[in-house]
Amino acid sequence: MGGIESEVGIFWTYEGKLFHIESAPLSQGVKTMVGIDYAVGHYATWFMMAKRGILDRLPYALRDEYDSISRGRVVYLFKREAFVIYHGDDFNDAILDELLKTLHLPPDATYDEVDEHYNPLPDDFVF
Repeated sequence: MGGIESEVGIFWTYEGKLFHIESAPLSQGVKTMVGIDYAVGHYATWFMMAKRGILDRLPYALRDEYDSISRGRVVYLFKREAFVIYHGDDFNDAILDELLKTLHLPPDATYDEVDEHYNPLPDDFVF
């Protein structure tokens, strides 16, 4: 890894591409009972992205809610001694490769797993 620290974080994907990443070095992550996570959630980050103009790259109808497009989270799990990328269905090898590179993740100790939580809510979803 050449001395560069791996990172944990959150991200969004749109139309089969990585849309946006927010991350921090592993040493600055939040230690939990099971691993190390990024300190800020998707909900709060979405508002900051709006203020910074990042959401302007999305169609207007998708800018209101943080769960309008697929998203994901990169964590480090103590028990597995590995990073796990939790993501929705809009995920592919190109996104994986970009996350590995951008977050300096070790390919031999990084796994990706689909988690339905990270998919957008269906249009007909009712609370």
